[in-house]
Amino acid sequence: MRRSRCMGSASTAEESMFGKRCVLGSASLALVLVPLASNAELPVIPPRAETPVLHRYDDAPRTPDSDDPAIWVHPSRPERGLVIGVLKEAGLQVYDLNGRVVQTVLPPNRPALSAQDPIAPGPQPEAGTSACPESEDGETFGRFNNVDIQYGFPLRGTDGRVRKVDLAVVTDRGCDRLRIYAIEPGRAGGPLFDVTARTAARVFPERYVQPSPFQPTGEVVGLQPNPLDDQSTAYGLGLYRDPSDRFHAFVTQRSRSVVAWLELYEAGTEQVGYRKVREFRFNPRFSLPTPDGHGQLLWSPCREEPAEDPQLEGLVVDQQEGILYAAQEVVGLWKVPLTVSLPRVVDVPPSRLIDPVKSFGAPYWAVPDEDEYSCELEAPAPLPEGTIAVPGNPSVGGKHLEADVEGLALYYTEDKEGYLLVSSQGDDTLHIYDREGGWTRERGNRHLGSFRVEGVGETDGHDVVNVPMGANFPRGLVVLQTGKASPPANTDPVNGYEYDGSTQFKLVRWDDIAEAVPPGFKVETKEYDPRDPHDD
Repeated sequence: MRRSRCMGSASTAEESMFGKRCVLGSASLALVLVPLASNAELPVIPPRAETPVLHRYDDAPRTPDSDDPAIWVHPSRPERGLVIGVLKEAGLQVYDLNGRVVQTVLPPNRPALSAQDPIAPGPQPEAGTSACPESEDGETFGRFNNVDIQYGFPLRGTDGRVRKVDLAVVTDRGCDRLRIYAIEPGRAGGPLFDVTARTAARVFPERYVQPSPFQPTGEVVGLQPNPLDDQSTAYGLGLYRDPSDRFHAFVTQRSRSVVAWLELYEAGTEQVGYRKVREFRFNPRFSLPTPDGHGQLLWSPCREEPAEDPQLEGLVVDQQEGILYAAQEVVGLWKVPLTVSLPRVVDVPPSRLIDPVKSFGAPYWAVPDEDEYSCELEAPAPLPEGTIAVPGNPSVGGKHLEADVEGLALYYTEDKEGYLLVSSQGDDTLHIYDREGGWTRERGNRHLGSFRVEGVGETDGHDVVNVPMGANFPRGLVVLQTGKASPPANTDPVNGYEYDGSTQFKLVRWDDIAEAVPPGFKVETKEYDPRDPHDD
């Protein structure tokens, strides 16, 4: 997640019929372009349940900050399904379908927590553990980022027998690993149990650098060592079970335009390991038509931190079609076919970008801001020294998604139909796309509708299932993270740490969305089984 900035020593906000924009003035503000008029007309869906609010304090140890959720479907009792939510430095929390906390799972590598520190999940005080193994400064700890569910993984138990278990797989962004948990509600101390292989290594020991053609850093294109403390680490996640019952994980790399393809495997008694089999690289340089249509121009997104490539986070795999959907935050929505015959390194062609964000291709001004840049869509006046002006063609931008584009999820219906659900963090909207579509922007998945959820904004991730989930969600469930939860009654600093926002998860009925969003959408609870995606 990276929220767009509109900054500078002389920026203020001005509202017009088009929403908020940056203009020159006396104050410095961080703003996002928001199309106010269009949002006001969208359906607003009320949640049916929510989890407890978590309050974040800047730089505090283990401060909770909810991010990505995943929904686990019980094999026989729908009402006993679970929601698993990432809390970043605070690990994971498991909730029932009423939003009540069932379990807290702390990161294996965590700092000490004193009784005077801001409240965090788990015991307090707590001595903590060691830092991440490869941390050179000894101050980098576990930080969970994304989570996904895999059903029916064959795992050898302590009795020597192989049984099928369900897994919750998490990216540990702090230690650059996957953390893997078996889901067993009937087992004492559960429902989640750590089954990560003891030999699990870093996902990204190297980083592939693709410098901006406009914001020089002195770096060259290619692989470089990747110190853990730089945190160019495992970030977004999507799981895939192929028709031959092999299990895969797709992982994005923070601050890079890269997705790793990993294979999950049994690594011993109650241990699951992973190994890298190939890598997708997304070129952040684009050749665009000039505004007059008579030539081509080179364009690349503006970088607030010039040494960081435009990153991807949200991922989802179409389990039946073998298609990876990937959200590149400031670029847009990609669609990539998956086959085992692909080479070890895949350079994804720009034609796989099926829906760019609205600001894609727009001219911009990169204004120096200490060691970073403020990315402006309008020319500052006067122009600060060192400003980089990049020409573009705003007509090539998309019509629906406002950067950052974040979470992705799939709702399956009969005959391999259904919907792709995409979160547009820049304007707090959710978008529904046809699951079917071609491989180019012109023939890609059609945009079908948009909506908002009451109390939900700055959404980092969401999940959806089509099956019944108990009396409150008999026709499907959507779970969404919100970065706009209610603040505490007192927002004063705690133990010297400043309050920095509140988060939680909201639970919504799929049929509430399907009935409220024009032109109306299918509700089917029996045509797709997430536990057996290839059952015809």
